[in-house]
Amino acid sequence: MSGTIAVTPDRRWSTAGWLFDWTVEKLAEDLPDTAAAADMHEIVEDNLGWLGLADLNPDTRAEVLRRIRTELVARAEQELPDTIPDRPAVLQLLRDLTRLTDGVS
Repeated sequence: MSGTIAVTPDRRWSTAGWLFDWTVEKLAEDLPDTAAAADMHEIVEDNLGWLGLADLNPDTRAEVLRRIRTELVARAEQELPDTIPDRPAVLQLLRDLTRLTDGVS
């Protein structure tokens, strides 16, 4: 199974299901928009495999983009175990997601 985050209609980040789930859960954690956070948790729980940032309200989208740009890779470096297969490639995938957000608001 895989998952996709649509940063924009033409910028999509696809990855293994477990990494998609981890990413969406971390982005939803303590999100001020509790309805959006609940929707994001539901995406993971129901194995929907798709998060469209354009579906979020502008303030929530801005917060999610900020988290992707400033927190996501550091959290992965701290929280993902050293034992996951090909950890450097996993971290690179998260850096790729960060780059996909360049110029997006």
